[in-house]
Amino acid sequence: MNNINNKHNDIVFNPTPKLLSSRTPILFITNNWNDRNCFDCNDKYFETPLGGQKYCKKCLLRYIDINIIYDDSYLDVIIRRNLKRSKHICKELIIPNIQEWCKECSEISLFKQLCFTHHSTGEIFKQEKHCNLCKKLVYNKDENRLEACSNCYLITSEWVESILFQRTIPVLYLPWWDDHPNCIACDFQLKSTPRSQKYCTHCYIIYIGCRYCLTTNILFGFTDQSKCKKCERTLLIDLRNICTSSGNRDLDEFLYAPRFNFYDNLELDKIIDHVKQNGKPLDVYKLIRDKYIYIQSEPMMEWIPYSQIVDLNEIERGGCGIIYRATWIDGPMKDRGSFRDKNETVAIKKFKEPKHFLNEIKSNRCCYKFKHHLIRYYGFTKDDESDDYMLVMKFAAGGDLHNFLKNNFADLTWNKQKLHILWQISEGLENIHESDFIHRDIHSGNILLDLNNSELRYQWQIGDLGLTQPENNLLDDEVYGVIPYIAPEIFNCSTFSKKSDVYSMAMIMWEFTTGCKPFANVAHDLELILNIVDGKRPAITEDTPECFANLMKSCWDPDPQKRPSMKKVREIFGSWYFRNKDIKQFNDAETKRKALLYSKNIGPEFTEKRHPEAIYTSRLLQEYITKAYELDINNIPSQDTNGPTNSSRKRKIKELDIENQDNSGKCGKWVSCNR
Repeated sequence: MNNINNKHNDIVFNPTPKLLSSRTPILFITNNWNDRNCFDCNDKYFETPLGGQKYCKKCLLRYIDINIIYDDSYLDVIIRRNLKRSKHICKELIIPNIQEWCKECSEISLFKQLCFTHHSTGEIFKQEKHCNLCKKLVYNKDENRLEACSNCYLITSEWVESILFQRTIPVLYLPWWDDHPNCIACDFQLKSTPRSQKYCTHCYIIYIGCRYCLTTNILFGFTDQSKCKKCERTLLIDLRNICTSSGNRDLDEFLYAPRFNFYDNLELDKIIDHVKQNGKPLDVYKLIRDKYIYIQSEPMMEWIPYSQIVDLNEIERGGCGIIYRATWIDGPMKDRGSFRDKNETVAIKKFKEPKHFLNEIKSNRCCYKFKHHLIRYYGFTKDDESDDYMLVMKFAAGGDLHNFLKNNFADLTWNKQKLHILWQISEGLENIHESDFIHRDIHSGNILLDLNNSELRYQWQIGDLGLTQPENNLLDDEVYGVIPYIAPEIFNCSTFSKKSDVYSMAMIMWEFTTGCKPFANVAHDLELILNIVDGKRPAITEDTPECFANLMKSCWDPDPQKRPSMKKVREIFGSWYFRNKDIKQFNDAETKRKALLYSKNIGPEFTEKRHPEAIYTSRLLQEYITKAYELDINNIPSQDTNGPTNSSRKRKIKELDIENQDNSGKCGKWVSCNR
């Protein structure tokens, strides 16, 4: 580890200039105030009356016996005399240093070399309101607490080179011993080693202290050693339980990237300058926490050991992978919280194609900065037996949109419930588009209901980002999806766009009018594709409000340029739901809907039986596009789907079905579109 840059560090920097390094290690304090027993002798810790700091009295007395003979200042401590217990007369209530320790009546009131961010729990005497070392007033009257002395406790930082990642990382040098149990950035509970090291399993921040100087180095990243700024001792760091690796370099880079982004933008120099100007060194904790929330507003994805995943049960098998329901033993971090939700029920997704796995986690990271209505991804794990990487995400207990519509269609009113759900879905898609991404596979099977979300306006969430791509990505020419939801221009060899997502939104709007999936009564084959290209759309129901029908038709317009943006769609839904625009149309539609329900002319239970070849799981559709290309659909004029041109197509479709099958039954000729 080499020093790279150090704005605040002079040639010789002493974080506590009025104190000396101890001759022997200071073992009577813990590095985590949640500890109950001394790591050295196992005695129960005592607590100081000011600040509730923990220390081992037996180890303290042993230290005093060894060091009392030296007329040096190693400790900055407030010591009171307990006159009630004293069998002799002591002149002073407060004694200035450890050398005047009295075994009969002395008690530790506060270790000033320990971080004391708690408010005082007892009375502060006049003699305790000033710094022991320079006599500066350090009592904050407004908050009724002591501050660290800005003259005697100096903070610095520097960038050092991490030999593990061949990059520089920032290090914060605190002039006191940090015994916080929570991370300075994310506030998550730290893992501790017995003597002087602790680390955050979420942020990968390492805390290591010098027990000779009671100083702490906070390293924002991985390295195998650090140095005490006061005594220059080398502090070795045990990385065995800290440095997380998935076994895949691309995934490791994905894990570390958001953490490195936080480290690189932390701006410790500015934080230290602010602390110096205000004269409140302890404010460094709040400033770093605020910076973390600003830079990294959401919990970052984690590497989850497979041993943490139990009770794995398959619940759905789709075109791109398999979905399982499982239990995560440790559970995810609560949003901006210090704890995990133990034994959390989660969804596990195993992918057929590794590229879809990588694509989904990268897309989620890019889009989740607009988190509303996007399913939360916790991290990923690896199946020990198959070596398959799997995505771990929030389990949506309410199921998908299609099943919700099927089971609740009769209760969903035109004038409120339908519009509220559609507004949420449109906002989720808008969020993806605002990130300059395209979903490419939006349908009612990957829109999920999160019943555990306390905010009703954010219960409907979009999942399955495995096919999501940046808007300007023209490299992926594969077409996966569900035929009725795919925009016609895609079958004409156009690239996916935000407007193709808008077309899919129109099909979802139509589902709300019937409770059924579009084109469920026909086979999802080349014939349906050609009909869609020729302008065939699902029939609009009698009860559909005119304004709703007009928006739906504009969204499924064959010309992508004539479709509205998702922002516009969301704004229209918002005007209907929140501001009651066109409310008369929706009230009239609700009256018609009830009549149609009563006469059994609408609803999923009264529709035609689903065709056995109507497939609503995402699948590779390249074969159909190849056949459509061979039919040269660009050069055949649009006709009525029952006209002579359509009949000619049907004959040619049957011929292609025969010609494109070899003896093994596999698809023969393959034609690629220039996408």
